[in-house]
Parts: sequence; structure tokens; C-alpha cells
Amino acid sequence: MKVVIHWSGGKDCCTALHKVVEQGHEVACLVTYIYMEPYVFHSFKVIEQQAKALGMPHQFVKITDNRYDDIMGTLERLHKEEGAKAIVTGDIDNVHHRRVWKDACRKLGYEMIMPLWDRPLNLIPGNRHRKRIMEMEQSTGVKAILSCLDQRYFTEQWLGRQIDRKCIEDMQSLVGPAGKGIDVSGEPGEYHSTALDAPLFKQRVEITKFTKKSKIVDFGGSPFREGNFLYMDVEEATVKPKT
Repeated sequence: MKVVIHWSGGKDCCTALHKVVEQGHEVACLVTYIYMEPYVFHSFKVIEQQAKALGMPHQFVKITDNRYDDIMGTLERLHKEEGAKAIVTGDIDNVHHRRVWKDACRKLGYEMIMPLWDRPLNLIPGNRHRKRIMEMEQSTGVKAILSCLDQRYFTEQWLGRQIDRKCIEDMQSLVGPAGKGIDVSGEPGEYHSTALDAPLFKQRVEITKFTKKSKIVDFGGSPFREGNFLYMDVEEATVKPKT
């Protein structure tokens, strides 16, 4: 089945991509929605190189004031022109996202695939240590770094660190209730990641020039994406042969 991958460039969507390919699905397109510039959470320059490293079709979709029409129009076109039959996301515990994407699937005739979903059926938030999800991501072989940090929880020394098992172990001591500690997966937005290599990458991505910057982000009271963020403002990125 042909699928559309919602692609932010982070570890979660990259793991979701690998899981659906393992299941035998074909990628019709990676889709990245641009709804904020500068986009502190992920680098568009890196995303361009990730698509090149994967050798997969990719589209940026500019989100205007007609956000709903922009998204639905893109998905409808991919459904008709590319034969896409399912939407794939790396969402772990975001009930709002799940509701929106399921509604889009119902209206456009898509299926919904969420390989990392980790919220119990009673809709109580999942365990914030996320051992099952983090082990899944490590076992898949995605190599990602911490590229954007909420400075309420992380010091500057964490920026750029590879998310390996030692990093995940060190993050466990930062876990706490929402607003007081982190969810190790970063799902609520305490940090954001950038995938630089993975089994499906034909080449690895290398960030060759960046500047550390800080930005206060407030999405009108959204608990998911507000805070004082330290991030890698990527000026140059490229693909290089795997070592």
C-alpha cells in the first residue's frame, strides 16, 4: 500500500517510516508542513538533505491562514495523483493530532497508521519514561541528535548530543509531571530531535555549520510547543558517504 509520511525530520517520524517499510508499504511521499518561520524545532535545510539521503519524494507544504484546506488539499492530491492510501505519523501520545488525522482519513478515504502510538485506551497519558518506545527507536537503528531544547529542563550541554542508550538513561532523572519534568520521548515538546542516519538512508546527513540560538515560543497557551528554546540554527547541511 502506498503511504504518505508526515515528516518533521525527527527520530519519531523516521522510526515510523522504517516500521511501515518493514511491513511492506511503499512511500508515495514525505510531507513537511511549514507553519512557522524560522522553524526552531526542525531545520528545513536538514530535511532537504534527509530526503536526498533517503532517495524518496518529498514536499514542503506552506500553511496559510487556511490551515485545514492546505493540509486536506495536499492529502487529497496525493491520494488522487500518487495513489496514496494511508497516512503515517510518528505521534506517540498526542490525542489532538490523532483526532485531526483520523478525521482527515475518514473524509478522504485514507487509512491511519501510527506505529509508535503509546497512549492507553482510557486516554490517560502514557508512562513518561517511555521505555518501550525508546527501545523501539534504538532497535530500529535511527541515529538522531538533540537539536532543540526547552531550557526549563535542559542545560546547553545537552544540545547536539546523540540520542543513544546512555543519553536515554541520563534523561530518566529529568522525568516528572507535565510542567515539572520531561517525557523521555520528547512528545510534549520538551526537546526536538534531528535524524542524521538510519538503515534506510543511502547516505548520512552531516550538519556542517550552525549557530546556537534561543527563542521564546508561545502557541497561544498550547502546552505542547511553548517555552524558551535553545536550538541549532542550521546554516549548512550536506550528505556524505556512510562510514
